[in-house]
Amino acid sequence: MDVVKLIDQDQMSEAEIAAIVDEAHKHKLPVIAHAHRPEEVRRGLRHGVDGFEHTGFAAAPEFPEDVMDLLAERTANMAAGPLFWTPTIEGLYNFPYTVRNHEFIDSDSWHRGLTPAIVADIRQSLEHPEHIGYFQQTPQRQPTLRRKFEQLRQSGVVLLVGTDSGIPMKFHSQSTWNELDVWVNQFGVPAVDAIRAATYWPAVAMKVDKDYGTVTEGKYADIVAVRGDALKQVALLQRIDLVVKHGRRVK
Repeated sequence: MDVVKLIDQDQMSEAEIAAIVDEAHKHKLPVIAHAHRPEEVRRGLRHGVDGFEHTGFAAAPEFPEDVMDLLAERTANMAAGPLFWTPTIEGLYNFPYTVRNHEFIDSDSWHRGLTPAIVADIRQSLEHPEHIGYFQQTPQRQPTLRRKFEQLRQSGVVLLVGTDSGIPMKFHSQSTWNELDVWVNQFGVPAVDAIRAATYWPAVAMKVDKDYGTVTEGKYADIVAVRGDALKQVALLQRIDLVVKHGRRVK
């Protein structure tokens, strides 16, 4: 399922945004917008995007009141369907810890498919993560994430687990678990809600929930399993014991 993604909306005209959203929806494609700046959210809501990504708003301590009012108005409109939001908080939230304890990142789980030269280059960057330019404003942004996450939960948007994998120190093989960990163990999201935000609701957002997203008769048997109760010990999801893809066990 393809997705149309709007980036840097403030560099587009209102007519351009409207045309993109309208054309995507004609082809039954969801439109997801960046949420780094207040005006991106205002414009996205004005033109009917289906969701937003990132927590954004730089070092502002919280989302402004008018944005929260707009979100409340949109989520109250049940006829428009859910408004999805993927906050991708862990990479920034854990950055202070990662700077001090970055050894756990240097796992060979992310080496697959990379040449020795690329692996060596990445490992060298991990020796001094505090020097990575991408994170220059993170010390100012990190303390604001909890409040913004709480605002999103209260606004009525449907939160999705996403990772922003590809930013420095954020590898696909580790990032989903790390995001779940912050949601549950730092921000108090019930484990069952966090798991749904990583499975069922993304399937709904991608319009494939008739085939995926829940363990239900008639859907594809895409299943992961762990030894224990992940609702009591969400850390079990860090190491998956069994993987079934389309009914065939692959692990």
